Amino acid sequence: MKQLRILAVAFAMIGTLAAQAQVKFGVKGGIEVLDFKSDVFNADNRMGWFIGPTVKIGLPLPGFAIDIAALYNQRESKIDLYETMNYAGDGNLQVKALKTRQIAVPLNIRYGISLGSAEVFAYAGPQVAFRVGDESERISRSEEGDLAWRVKNSNFSVNGGVGFTVGPIQLTANYNVALGRTGDVTFGDAVDAAKNGLHGKYNSWQIGATWYF
Repeated sequence: MKQLRILAVAFAMIGTLAAQAQVKFGVKGGIEVLDFKSDVFNADNRMGWFIGPTVKIGLPLPGFAIDIAALYNQRESKIDLYETMNYAGDGNLQVKALKTRQIAVPLNIRYGISLGSAEVFAYAGPQVAFRVGDESERISRSEEGDLAWRVKNSNFSVNGGVGFTVGPIQLTANYNVALGRTGDVTFGDAVDAAKNGLHGKYNSWQIGATWYF
C-alpha cells in the first residue's frame, strides 16, 4: 500500500532526526467542522472530533520542527439523498448520524517565531488515515437491496494551518483537504459504486489544543 510505504519512510526519517533533536511529547484533542463534497449528497450540521498522542521534534534549523500524531478521529453528518441517484425508493431520504471512524496520522513541518515565552507558527504536511469500526453503514433498505455508505480502508489528505504556543499549551487551526474519495455509496450487491459517480469526500476545518508534558 502506497500510504504505508510513505508512512514507513517518514517514521525512519523522524527516528534519525529524533536522535539528535529536542523531543516533546503531548496529548492533542479538538473539534472539526466538515465540508462534505459529493455528486449526490447535500450535508449539513457536520461535526467531528479527535484526540490522541503527539510528538514535536525540533530540527537543527532555527525555527523549524516536525509534528507527528496518532489521533482517533470520529466524524458525523446529517445527509440527504436525492433522486439524482436514480434510486427506486424515497426521493428524499435522510440519515441523522452517519459516522466515519478512523486513526489519523498527520505529519507536519512547522516554522515558528519566538515571542519571548510564546511562539507563533505555521505548518503544513501530509496525513494518512485508517478506517476503524464498521466497514459500512446502511442508509436505507428496499426490495431492490440496501443503500449504504461504505468507507475506504485508508485515505490520504494534506493539512495547512497556524498555531500559538504559551508554556505547555498549544492552540492550532488548520484546513484538512482530502486528496481522494473518503467512501462510496453502494446499492444492493454492488462492490464499487464509484464507477457510477456515487462517492464523496470529507474536507474539514480543525481546531485543536495540545498539552505538552
